[in-house]
Amino acid sequence: MVYPSFIRRLYRRLRPTIVNGKNNTVDIKSKRHHFLVRIDGNNNSIEIGEGSRLKNTQILMSGENNHIIAESGSKLDGPCKITLEGNSTLYIGRNSGIRGVTFVLKDANITVGRNCMFSYEVLVRNNDSHKVLDQDGNVTNQAQDIVIKDHVWLCERSTILKGVTVGEDSIIAFGAVVTKDCPPNSIMAGNPARVVRQNINWLNK
Repeated sequence: MVYPSFIRRLYRRLRPTIVNGKNNTVDIKSKRHHFLVRIDGNNNSIEIGEGSRLKNTQILMSGENNHIIAESGSKLDGPCKITLEGNSTLYIGRNSGIRGVTFVLKDANITVGRNCMFSYEVLVRNNDSHKVLDQDGNVTNQAQDIVIKDHVWLCERSTILKGVTVGEDSIIAFGAVVTKDCPPNSIMAGNPARVVRQNINWLNK
């Protein structure tokens, strides 16, 4: 049976956190607005720091050894969706503002530095979902960590793919698909993205 949307919203308000499994911990100190946390598995944890914001956000964990750590002052204002499918950690630094972003993690980590700004419809993904095998049956497309350093601006509809490091004080332009590292103080644009300007900085005003 499919319930009307207002009933689903009411249910989420009454029971925003659902945990199934063993050795799971949820410690959310932020102001809470219309969020949903669901954990299915063991040895998972969520830690959202003081002064943070968690609004219009879904956190879905499955499998084991998933972790989310958001430092104090971080803001997930949504609509955000965070999916962790095992052996992965999402770390969000202090005072970073995350808006309409989708994080997809499995078998690798994503680190977001401090004072970052993410716009709407941004995708950050550290795996390819499906395995690609060589003729000997070996996986050729392993998940890889993503590192987004301090004071990075991800513009609307940009995508960060596995194995990428984005240097501090950089900008990822509208619609860019980033498959290679971005140097510090640079702008990357295009699909696949390339450096179009260097020796820049930006202000969150």
